[in-house]
Amino acid sequence: MSNGLIIFGRRSSHYTRMTRIFAEELGLAYGFTPIFDLMSHNSETFGGNPALKLPILKMGDEFIYGSVNICRALSRVVEGRLRIIWPEDVDTPLLMNAHEVLAHAMAAQVEVVVHEIVEKRPEDTASKKRRQSLMNCLAWLDANLDGIFAGLLERDLSLFEVGLFCLVTHLPFRNPLVLPVMPRLQAFEADFGQRPSAQATTYRFDKPETTEGLGG
Repeated sequence: MSNGLIIFGRRSSHYTRMTRIFAEELGLAYGFTPIFDLMSHNSETFGGNPALKLPILKMGDEFIYGSVNICRALSRVVEGRLRIIWPEDVDTPLLMNAHEVLAHAMAAQVEVVVHEIVEKRPEDTASKKRRQSLMNCLAWLDANLDGIFAGLLERDLSLFEVGLFCLVTHLPFRNPLVLPVMPRLQAFEADFGQRPSAQATTYRFDKPETTEGLGG
């Protein structure tokens, strides 16, 4: 049973994985409908989202767009089950910057993959800057990770941790990079990766099949 919760997205998407991890951590059963035609111009492909973007959450008769909104909506289904830290709960420059840097890195990763891997377009000035900004963000996050985690409040889960895990595991899956040693990010990835929610949502490419029931 999915309790009327259906996530529309792609198992190869780091944004979709964020929502799936939240659902798993919250113990929510949910259905999953893969979006195969990512280049579709039809908003109905994306649950009516006019931005033509994923993921989308269907809750009964309502649709919610965007990974952060979906994570918030899922948490409200079981209000109080977990102590969750959201971006608005942090108020130091380091923690505010950490959320901003992570958000940019996740968006840049999508742009890099589309430009270099999906469309196989030649490198240009904009794409070089985009990749460099992604690398800069990863280096910044690694250098500051100890301070970031020290500043987060006592918690069961945070949006930052889920997003960071989804990003660092997406890099070798979708955008192979020769990264310098980033010991803090690598240690975090290994630690978070032990969680059942992480192991239940590993990246893979969807095949044209039927809607599935997941989670629980």
